[in-house]
Amino acid sequence: MAHETLSDPEKRELYDQYGEDGLREGGGGGPDLSDLLGGMFGGGMGGRGKPSGPRKGKSVLNPVKATLNDLYNGKVSKVVVTRDRICTKCSGKGGKAGAVGKCGGCKGKGMRTVMMQLGPGMYSQSTRPCDECNGQGEVINEKDKCKTCDGKKVTKEKKILEVQIDKGAPNGEKYVFHGEADEYPDIEPGDVVIQVNEEAHPIFKRRGADILIEKEITLLEALTGVDFILTHLDDRKIRIKNKAGEVIKPDDIKTVEGHGMPYHK
Repeated sequence: MAHETLSDPEKRELYDQYGEDGLREGGGGGPDLSDLLGGMFGGGMGGRGKPSGPRKGKSVLNPVKATLNDLYNGKVSKVVVTRDRICTKCSGKGGKAGAVGKCGGCKGKGMRTVMMQLGPGMYSQSTRPCDECNGQGEVINEKDKCKTCDGKKVTKEKKILEVQIDKGAPNGEKYVFHGEADEYPDIEPGDVVIQVNEEAHPIFKRRGADILIEKEITLLEALTGVDFILTHLDDRKIRIKNKAGEVIKPDDIKTVEGHGMPYHK
């Protein structure tokens, strides 16, 4: 019964408007079509499924650069985001009272479903935005449009978000600002996600929680020892000196304990 409805444009139109009662025309029994179609389309067609609450808008990813010094010491970074906000002039209606009407092309759904026959008994469907209302499901007369938002129901707004980058934050760490993305009528605003991208450091390299530095020394220093001052990522001065009488071999690794990256959180 579900297949028959999907493949017949007239029956599908009846179901969209009147549900399965419109198909049965006063009786005939048979399976519950709303359950069949609901299982296929996640809630049914024509709005017969269970309400799932307002849809949530898309999240927006904003990268922010951070030096190794920033990640070692922690930093507050400011990010400017441009987003859509509901127009305060028309309260998100797009025009004066009664100016907004339902689109006749898609019957207010904003989407049109096109059926294509792939072969005997085989059908494919694709859903695309209605070209008459640009997927809005509504139309507004030009003269009745809100002058502030031009009938779009939203206006552009800039906002500064402050991101507290944690000490020891890993490269790619994300911070989520809930509800700070685009806002539209009857849709829950999406989130703004700030992603930290680590910049290369001219001296230090990061390996997990360790910090590495390559130091080129002379043959004399390799035989008699090294003694130099290292400026750390927080500007502390650390004296580097090997044990007396120790010969340093090529590619030796020496460790100064407790001076690597802070453990994240």
